[in-house]
Amino acid sequence: HTVRRQSIKRGEPRQMPSLPHTAESTVREEHFSSRRKQLEDYLTKILKMPMYRNYHGTMEFIGVSQLSFIHDLGPKGIEGLIMKRSGGHRIPGLNCCGQGRMCYRWSKRWLVVKDSFLLYMKPDSGAIAFVLLVDKEFNIKIGQKETETKYGLQIDNLSRSLILKCNSYRHAQWWRQGIDEFVQKHGKAFLKEHRFGSYAAVQENTLAKCFDFFASQVGYLGQHFVCRLHMLCFFHPLYFLRLSPEIFMKRPVVEGNRWRLDCILKRKA
Repeated sequence: HTVRRQSIKRGEPRQMPSLPHTAESTVREEHFSSRRKQLEDYLTKILKMPMYRNYHGTMEFIGVSQLSFIHDLGPKGIEGLIMKRSGGHRIPGLNCCGQGRMCYRWSKRWLVVKDSFLLYMKPDSGAIAFVLLVDKEFNIKIGQKETETKYGLQIDNLSRSLILKCNSYRHAQWWRQGIDEFVQKHGKAFLKEHRFGSYAAVQENTLAKCFDFFASQVGYLGQHFVCRLHMLCFFHPLYFLRLSPEIFMKRPVVEGNRWRLDCILKRKA
């Protein structure tokens, strides 16, 4: 970070703003409002400097990420650092072969709550590591008995049981309440099954439309699905994250994985 400060463009602000030197214990009650204004001014100046605003330590302190202010991604709930346990996938091949604690590993990740999904990123690089969709099996459990982890939090959906470790029971309760209230307010439609077994409700007046009956009409859709995906991703890339890569576009499965969605996309790419 010191090297980055030295290479900053001339003319851009680089000097850190200063905080008042008066100790908090000596501030009188009638000066609390001015003290609060001084702190607000300090943080505002910090955030006006791109070098400090984009620094992961600053974002962690304020509780935001680079995805916090992208309005096209929809409403945003709480976010913050968590410890994530490996495994929990319900897809063969993605889990560890063992079942004991020695087989698990813990990683520090930045968890973001959105209206129809949760995602976690690597704190230092900001790379998105996993997206957990809100679906009809979405559920949150808390406690060591449920999660086999002290101050544990378990988030389930159709594809995974994600285990998180919090700093305290109160911290775990804060995460559970924040996620549950936000999903109930903004993503309630994804918690129930819709026509043709679709996870999503029928959307009217949208820029791009996807067939919600692909589960029952997969034979016809398989011929045109790649073209539809290109159109869908062009209008709203986030919809691509909501599609399961394990869908077989031709059934019954008689040619191995040839007609699985991710394999089709790989061939086309």
